[in-house]
Amino acid sequence: MKFQLKNTIAILAFASFFASCSSDDDSSQAVSGNGEMELYFDNSLNGDDLILGVSTHTNSSGEKLKINKFNYIVSNFVLIDENGAEVAYPKASSYFVINEETKQTTIHLENIPAGNYKKIKFGLGVDSQRYLQGETAQQSFWDEAAANDLTWTWSTGYRFIVFEGTFTAPTLTGEKTFQVHQGSNTATDNYREFTVDFPNTARVRETESPSVHFIVDANKILDGNTKVKLSEAMNPAQTSAAIMGGAKLISIAENTTSMFTVDHVHAGGADH
Repeated sequence: MKFQLKNTIAILAFASFFASCSSDDDSSQAVSGNGEMELYFDNSLNGDDLILGVSTHTNSSGEKLKINKFNYIVSNFVLIDENGAEVAYPKASSYFVINEETKQTTIHLENIPAGNYKKIKFGLGVDSQRYLQGETAQQSFWDEAAANDLTWTWSTGYRFIVFEGTFTAPTLTGEKTFQVHQGSNTATDNYREFTVDFPNTARVRETESPSVHFIVDANKILDGNTKVKLSEAMNPAQTSAAIMGGAKLISIAENTTSMFTVDHVHAGGADH
């Protein structure tokens, strides 16, 4: 009788433990409703915090850069869950400006279906499909982009990245200014999309709003898979460098696909 009682107690204890564990992790259970997600873009320069007008870095081409402006457009967000299913954020609401100077570095995605998300896909810039819808269809975002120096004229479109500052180079005398303005043009489509993995699950629930912390390495713009030298983009007077088109801009577009990584995901919100 005592043997049977001990077995019964052990079975009940195991069942209680299993039920407790199951209640702590509902990742395998069906979820419903909608929630929110915060995306925080932490701009950096080769592993160090980017401080405009202060941060300097010597890249692999021997050019020493000081960054004074770093603005860009991110767009077309798609969340990918644990089963590989994609949830696209509504396209009309999926264009955002990031501005390091004004600390406009956080995006809030709303009304996301509850789920366990493992990856995120998005674009850098404005895709041709959206641009070709015309100015009236996107007037509000066009005005916001213009206010953040992220447009040319309407006929020439958006600047996807504005990256500016000063630099020195082994082949030049003294400090020079530089401008890199990335965008599409009549010759090339420089809009790029990429997928970034989450290091841990972003659980979206009605009562849980995860915060995704991106590290954005501005150094990749010129010093990615393809090395782009500012010293080779000097004006005739040798006073400044500008990259706003041509083959160098195509190389920069490819470099930017490795500019974004996710450092961590917070379960509950804005504690970066």
